[in-house]
Amino acid sequence: MFALESLQEDAKAQNVSINTLLNQLLLTYANYDRQMNRFQMLKLPASTFKHVLQGAQDETIAEAGRLAGGDVPKTLILAKWGRLTKENSLNYLKAMSTYAKLFDYSEILSEGALSITLSHNFGAKGTLFLQHYVKAMFALVDLQPKFSPDENAVVFEL
Repeated sequence: MFALESLQEDAKAQNVSINTLLNQLLLTYANYDRQMNRFQMLKLPASTFKHVLQGAQDETIAEAGRLAGGDVPKTLILAKWGRLTKENSLNYLKAMSTYAKLFDYSEILSEGALSITLSHNFGAKGTLFLQHYVKAMFALVDLQPKFSPDENAVVFEL
């Protein structure tokens, strides 16, 4: 009975029905958790990730971003969408925003250029990690984003 009470409490707090909340939970599992379990996914507070980044050297963070960005996205994109493309890479980033809560994703199409912002709360070292992650991920589809990093956001253009 505890699970049902928890769902009722969360649904009320979010001002949604239990059916809507259950649907959101099932979508998170189907669209993210199920695939990420292949990678022994960890769920940890953002503040913990920020502390880990703060304790690391910039070169180590950049290398971690390059390695992770060239590995996990490739496997997940191929498993979920079947092909490495620009569109599927963007879908991956949107899924990371929606389900992993690693950053907030936003995009603007202006004069034929797509500008994407990944806003986060990890500070400059978080930006360093995410910039190298994104750069490695798009290298898989032969794209080189133009970056305009900020302390709490990775802004890039495709």
